[in-house]
Amino acid sequence: MSCCFCDAKPPAKATRKGAGGAAQQAMLDYQNNPNVFAVGLKDSCCEEPACCLISSLGAPCGFTACWARKAVLEKYANGIDDFVCCQGYAGKCCCIEPATYCEGSAAGLCLEGCCCPMISLSIARLHLMDKKQVRPDPCDYQIICCSNTLQMISCILDIIAIFVEQARDLAELVGCLADLFTCSVAGCMGAQVHHEIKIDKDGIKHHTAEIAPPAIAVATPVGGPETQQMQR
Repeated sequence: MSCCFCDAKPPAKATRKGAGGAAQQAMLDYQNNPNVFAVGLKDSCCEEPACCLISSLGAPCGFTACWARKAVLEKYANGIDDFVCCQGYAGKCCCIEPATYCEGSAAGLCLEGCCCPMISLSIARLHLMDKKQVRPDPCDYQIICCSNTLQMISCILDIIAIFVEQARDLAELVGCLADLFTCSVAGCMGAQVHHEIKIDKDGIKHHTAEIAPPAIAVATPVGGPETQQMQR
Protein backbone atom coordinates (compact mmCIF):
# COMPACT_ATOMS: atom_id res chain seq x y z
CA MET A 1 0.00 0.00 0.00
CA SER A 2 2.79 2.43 0.88
CA CYS A 3 4.48 1.73 -2.49
CA CYS A 4 1.28 2.46 -4.43
CA PHE A 5 -0.01 5.61 -2.72
CA CYS A 6 2.96 7.25 -1.00
CA ASP A 7 5.85 9.16 -2.55
CA ALA A 8 9.33 7.61 -2.38
CA LYS A 9 11.00 11.02 -2.65
CA PRO A 10 12.25 12.47 0.65
CA PRO A 11 10.29 15.47 1.94
CA ALA A 12 11.99 18.85 2.21
CA LYS A 13 11.76 18.70 6.01
CA ALA A 14 10.24 16.63 8.79
CA THR A 15 6.53 17.20 9.24
CA ARG A 16 6.16 15.71 12.71
CA LYS A 17 6.87 17.62 15.89
CA GLY A 18 8.69 16.62 19.06
CA ALA A 19 11.04 13.66 19.37
CA GLY A 20 9.47 11.84 16.43
CA GLY A 21 10.02 14.87 14.21
CA ALA A 22 13.63 15.18 15.35
CA ALA A 23 14.22 11.52 14.47
CA GLN A 24 12.67 12.04 11.02
CA GLN A 25 14.83 15.10 10.39
CA ALA A 26 17.93 13.17 11.39
CA MET A 27 17.05 10.49 8.84
CA LEU A 28 16.60 13.15 6.15
CA ASP A 29 20.05 14.51 6.99
CA TYR A 30 21.56 11.05 6.29
CA GLN A 31 20.30 10.72 2.71
CA ASN A 32 23.73 11.62 1.29
CA ASN A 33 25.67 9.12 3.40
CA PRO A 34 27.93 6.85 1.31
CA ASN A 35 26.83 3.44 2.67
CA VAL A 36 23.65 1.35 2.69
CA PHE A 37 22.21 -1.37 4.92
CA ALA A 38 23.24 -4.93 4.16
CA VAL A 39 19.55 -5.76 3.71
CA GLY A 40 16.79 -3.28 2.90
CA LEU A 41 13.92 -2.65 5.27
CA LYS A 42 11.37 -4.19 2.90
CA ASP A 43 13.52 -7.34 2.50
CA SER A 44 14.47 -7.82 6.16
CA CYS A 45 11.36 -9.88 6.96
CA CYS A 46 12.41 -12.47 4.34
CA GLU A 47 16.08 -12.40 5.37
CA GLU A 48 15.39 -12.69 9.12
CA PRO A 49 11.81 -14.03 9.42
CA ALA A 50 12.06 -15.30 13.02
CA CYS A 51 13.61 -12.06 14.27
CA CYS A 52 11.02 -10.03 12.36
CA LEU A 53 8.14 -11.92 13.99
CA ILE A 54 9.64 -11.67 17.49
CA SER A 55 10.38 -7.97 17.01
CA SER A 56 6.79 -7.32 15.91
CA LEU A 57 5.36 -9.09 18.95
CA GLY A 58 7.75 -7.36 21.33
CA ALA A 59 7.28 -3.86 19.91
CA PRO A 60 4.10 -2.71 21.75
CA CYS A 61 5.53 -3.36 25.23
CA GLY A 62 8.99 -1.96 24.41
CA PHE A 63 11.00 -5.19 24.46
CA THR A 64 12.18 -4.71 20.86
CA ALA A 65 13.26 -1.12 21.49
CA CYS A 66 15.16 -2.02 24.68
CA TRP A 67 16.99 -4.86 22.93
CA ALA A 68 17.83 -2.75 19.86
CA ARG A 69 19.13 0.20 21.90
CA LYS A 70 21.32 -2.06 24.03
CA ALA A 71 22.59 -4.10 21.05
CA VAL A 72 23.57 -1.03 19.00
CA LEU A 73 25.27 0.62 21.98
CA GLU A 74 27.27 -2.51 22.75
CA LYS A 75 28.32 -3.08 19.13
CA TYR A 76 28.98 0.44 17.87
CA ALA A 77 29.71 2.39 21.07
CA ASN A 78 30.88 1.69 24.63
CA GLY A 79 27.75 -0.09 25.77
CA ILE A 80 25.30 1.24 28.34
CA ASP A 81 27.93 3.73 29.54
CA ASP A 82 27.29 5.75 26.34
CA PHE A 83 23.53 5.78 26.76
CA VAL A 84 21.68 9.08 27.09
CA CYS A 85 17.97 9.70 26.70
CA CYS A 86 17.11 9.68 22.96
CA GLN A 87 20.88 9.52 22.25
CA GLY A 88 20.90 13.23 21.40
CA TYR A 89 18.54 12.88 18.42
CA ALA A 90 15.63 14.63 20.18
CA GLY A 91 15.96 18.38 20.52
CA LYS A 92 15.26 20.54 23.52
CA CYS A 93 11.61 20.84 24.52
CA CYS A 94 10.81 23.83 26.76
CA CYS A 95 13.23 23.48 29.69
CA ILE A 96 13.84 19.76 29.10
CA GLU A 97 16.89 18.61 27.18
CA PRO A 98 16.72 14.79 26.79
CA ALA A 99 20.45 14.38 26.07
CA THR A 100 21.25 15.45 29.66
CA TYR A 101 19.12 12.74 31.30
CA CYS A 102 19.88 9.16 32.35
CA GLU A 103 23.52 9.13 31.26
CA GLY A 104 24.87 5.57 31.39
CA SER A 105 21.68 4.30 33.02
CA ALA A 106 20.26 0.87 32.19
CA ALA A 107 17.06 1.86 33.98
CA GLY A 108 16.85 4.94 31.76
CA LEU A 109 17.22 2.74 28.68
CA CYS A 110 14.36 0.50 29.84
CA LEU A 111 12.21 3.51 30.68
CA GLU A 112 12.77 5.05 27.24
CA GLY A 113 12.08 1.78 25.43
CA CYS A 114 8.91 0.97 27.35
CA CYS A 115 7.40 4.48 27.40
CA CYS A 116 8.23 5.40 23.77
CA PRO A 117 8.81 2.05 22.03
CA MET A 118 8.67 3.16 18.39
CA ILE A 119 10.66 6.35 18.93
CA SER A 120 13.28 4.43 20.91
CA LEU A 121 13.53 1.74 18.20
CA SER A 122 13.89 4.43 15.52
CA ILE A 123 16.64 6.06 17.59
CA ALA A 124 18.53 2.74 17.80
CA ARG A 125 18.37 2.48 14.02
CA LEU A 126 19.44 6.12 13.59
CA HIS A 127 22.37 5.54 15.94
CA LEU A 128 23.48 2.59 13.80
CA MET A 129 23.09 4.67 10.63
CA ASP A 130 25.14 7.46 12.20
CA LYS A 131 27.97 5.16 13.26
CA LYS A 132 28.17 3.33 9.92
CA GLN A 133 27.36 6.34 7.71
CA VAL A 134 24.34 4.55 6.26
CA ARG A 135 21.74 6.32 4.14
CA PRO A 136 17.99 5.60 4.52
CA ASP A 137 16.34 2.86 2.50
CA PRO A 138 14.47 4.03 -0.60
CA CYS A 139 11.18 2.86 0.95
CA ASP A 140 11.73 4.62 4.31
CA TYR A 141 9.96 7.77 3.20
CA GLN A 142 7.02 5.78 1.84
CA ILE A 143 6.69 3.93 5.13
CA ILE A 144 6.75 7.17 7.13
CA CYS A 145 4.15 8.73 4.84
CA CYS A 146 1.90 5.67 5.01
CA SER A 147 2.19 5.39 8.79
CA ASN A 148 1.43 9.08 9.30
CA THR A 149 -1.55 8.86 6.94
CA LEU A 150 -3.02 5.85 8.75
CA GLN A 151 -2.59 7.48 12.15
CA MET A 152 -4.14 10.72 10.89
CA ILE A 153 -7.16 8.90 9.45
CA SER A 154 -7.50 6.97 12.70
CA CYS A 155 -7.49 10.20 14.74
CA ILE A 156 -10.09 11.82 12.47
CA LEU A 157 -12.36 8.78 12.73
CA ASP A 158 -11.95 8.70 16.52
CA ILE A 159 -13.15 12.32 16.70
CA ILE A 160 -16.10 11.58 14.39
CA ALA A 161 -16.97 8.52 16.47
CA ILE A 162 -17.47 10.72 19.54
CA PHE A 163 -20.48 12.29 17.87
CA VAL A 164 -21.57 9.54 15.44
CA GLU A 165 -22.14 6.18 17.08
CA GLN A 166 -22.31 4.36 13.72
CA ALA A 167 -18.71 5.37 12.98
CA ARG A 168 -17.24 3.74 16.08
CA ASP A 169 -16.74 0.30 14.55
CA LEU A 170 -14.97 1.81 11.56
CA ALA A 171 -12.78 3.94 13.83
CA GLU A 172 -11.86 0.84 15.83
CA LEU A 173 -11.02 -1.10 12.66
CA VAL A 174 -8.81 1.64 11.20
CA GLY A 175 -7.08 2.09 14.57
CA CYS A 176 -6.25 -1.63 14.65
CA LEU A 177 -4.94 -1.49 11.07
CA ALA A 178 -2.73 1.50 11.93
CA ASP A 179 -1.34 -0.32 14.99
CA LEU A 180 -0.71 -3.51 13.03
CA PHE A 181 1.13 -1.54 10.36
CA THR A 182 3.28 0.09 13.05
CA CYS A 183 4.09 -3.30 14.59
CA SER A 184 5.03 -4.72 11.19
CA VAL A 185 7.39 -1.79 10.60
CA ALA A 186 8.90 -2.37 14.05
CA GLY A 187 9.43 -6.02 13.15
CA CYS A 188 11.26 -5.10 9.95
CA MET A 189 13.40 -2.55 11.80
CA GLY A 190 14.35 -5.08 14.48
CA ALA A 191 15.23 -7.68 11.82
CA GLN A 192 17.30 -5.14 9.88
CA VAL A 193 19.25 -4.05 12.97
CA HIS A 194 19.81 -7.69 13.98
CA HIS A 195 21.08 -8.59 10.50
CA GLU A 196 23.46 -5.62 10.43
CA ILE A 197 24.92 -6.50 13.82
CA LYS A 198 25.21 -10.17 12.82
CA ILE A 199 27.29 -9.48 9.71
CA ASP A 200 29.51 -7.13 11.74
CA LYS A 201 30.25 -9.89 14.27
CA ASP A 202 33.89 -10.23 13.18
CA GLY A 203 34.45 -6.58 12.29
CA ILE A 204 32.58 -3.60 10.90
CA LYS A 205 31.70 -4.09 7.23
CA HIS A 206 30.55 -1.23 5.02
CA HIS A 207 28.31 -1.64 2.00
CA THR A 208 28.89 1.27 -0.35
CA ALA A 209 25.88 2.63 -2.19
CA GLU A 210 25.90 1.97 -5.90
CA ILE A 211 25.92 5.23 -7.81
CA ALA A 212 24.49 5.10 -11.30
CA PRO A 213 26.85 6.52 -13.96
CA PRO A 214 25.78 9.87 -15.39
CA ALA A 215 23.74 9.69 -18.57
CA ILE A 216 25.62 10.61 -21.74
CA ALA A 217 23.74 13.16 -23.79
CA VAL A 218 23.75 12.44 -27.53
CA ALA A 219 23.28 15.48 -29.73
CA THR A 220 20.68 15.09 -32.46
CA PRO A 221 20.96 17.38 -35.47
CA VAL A 222 18.18 19.93 -35.86
CA GLY A 223 15.38 18.50 -37.94
CA GLY A 224 15.98 14.88 -36.88
CA PRO A 225 17.34 11.96 -38.93
CA GLU A 226 14.62 12.18 -41.59
CA THR A 227 15.53 15.78 -42.38
CA GLN A 228 19.19 14.86 -42.59
CA GLN A 229 18.42 12.13 -45.12
CA MET A 230 16.45 14.63 -47.26
CA GLN A 231 19.29 17.11 -47.11
CA ARG A 232 21.65 14.45 -48.41
